[in-house]
Amino acid sequence: MDYKLLILAPSAGGKSTLMRYLREHTHFNIAEMDEEVMKENDNVWPSDNDHKDRVIVPKVVKNIISKKQVIYLASYVPIDLIREAQGVGFKIILLDIDEEELQKRNKERMRDENYNDASAWFKMQLDSYKKLQVEGLVDIILDGAQAPAKIAERITNIAKSAE
Repeated sequence: MDYKLLILAPSAGGKSTLMRYLREHTHFNIAEMDEEVMKENDNVWPSDNDHKDRVIVPKVVKNIISKKQVIYLASYVPIDLIREAQGVGFKIILLDIDEEELQKRNKERMRDENYNDASAWFKMQLDSYKKLQVEGLVDIILDGAQAPAKIAERITNIAKSAE
């Protein structure tokens, strides 16, 4: 059977942690936006953000949504491609995390893992997720402040119910 999940979460929203946990503890095919963008761009992060957003991201997303079995994690997917993903059977899942928690995680990532400051993106990302909800493009909302194992358990159950 097929399982098609698109999991959206903002920067510092736990996507990488969830991805690692799912890869380690499940048999599911897991894809993540940044990794896929790098693969599409000869394993180099694109220096031109406009080209990345206009050309690479849509190509990556179209490739992912053509799959029959995938759990795809991203912070951003163009709205027309979210509609297209839903149209081919993807469940759109939002990890809901408030800005205060994102700020806390961002500081920890910068301090402990040498990440760049992602806080400039939080408001825009959270606003775009609200728009997706208003437009009925989010199927499931999960509490993103839960422990990764708890979120992974719920994701696993959703994927298995689709299999």
